[in-house]
Amino acid sequence: MEIIPVNPRGFCKGVFKAIRLAKRAAKDNPGTQITILGQIVHNRFVVEALNQAGIKTLDEPKASRLELLNKISDGIVIFTAHGVSNAVRQEAIRRNLTVMDATCEDVLSTQQLVESASLANQTIFYIGKSQHPEANAITESYPHVFLIEKIQDIPQISADSDIFVTNQTTMSKNDIEHIIDAIIKQYPHATIAREICAATRLRQEAVEKIKDADAMIVVGDPTSNNTRMLEKIAIEHGLKHVYRIESVEQLDTSFLNRDIRIAVTAGASTPQKLTQQVIDYLRSYDFDHPADLPKVNIATLLDE
Repeated sequence: MEIIPVNPRGFCKGVFKAIRLAKRAAKDNPGTQITILGQIVHNRFVVEALNQAGIKTLDEPKASRLELLNKISDGIVIFTAHGVSNAVRQEAIRRNLTVMDATCEDVLSTQQLVESASLANQTIFYIGKSQHPEANAITESYPHVFLIEKIQDIPQISADSDIFVTNQTTMSKNDIEHIIDAIIKQYPHATIAREICAATRLRQEAVEKIKDADAMIVVGDPTSNNTRMLEKIAIEHGLKHVYRIESVEQLDTSFLNRDIRIAVTAGASTPQKLTQQVIDYLRSYDFDHPADLPKVNIATLLDE
């Protein structure tokens, strides 16, 4: 059995920044309530590790960031890597909360592009996922933005409209190109700003380059969009066996055999230790005497 670690994998720079900020806040403010507005990244193990460090995550799937903010009365509030709307920022200031902003630089860049397009009175098409916090931050700040999830969502407006097109940073680059092509066909003069972040793009391209593996394991949280995109791309590029797991604890060993070649990758919100634990277990796998699946050590998960 051969194991092929796919590079890059593990935390992107935005996730490193967000987690470093949260840990520093706890260290520098002992005894102060620290609350993260939503999941700092989409990974439940990270959320649990931060909770063990005394950092509370306030997250309800159907609640907006503004609704969550209204449940915080004092202390420090941390905005997640996905960004927040202008209304959330203004309300936090109005309520005199201490704010620490972990918004990813790439997300901020996209927000600034949309802001500029809005000030220029352009019609804005935003390619993204409904109810994803990154997309919500845009649509809540700019109510006239058209959110496009699929080609059928492209609105019918005047052909000579001044249209600006951009996207959620964690989308599949193949998916957005498919939609962008359809937009350009309908609106040839549209201005296009492709905003797939480098970490997402490089991980997707690395998966596309895997040609000689029999299977691929994608390590990441089921709520992580960039993780799901890696799984989708692997399937689209012909890998017959693709398995998405949260950690080594979910690994199904029934498909293993002595001749199989397995590629292992991970989403940008997946701690490196989770992925390495999967790789290490597979590399040491004994077909005659297979060891029990190990447990995830939450206490040391963020020590990287």
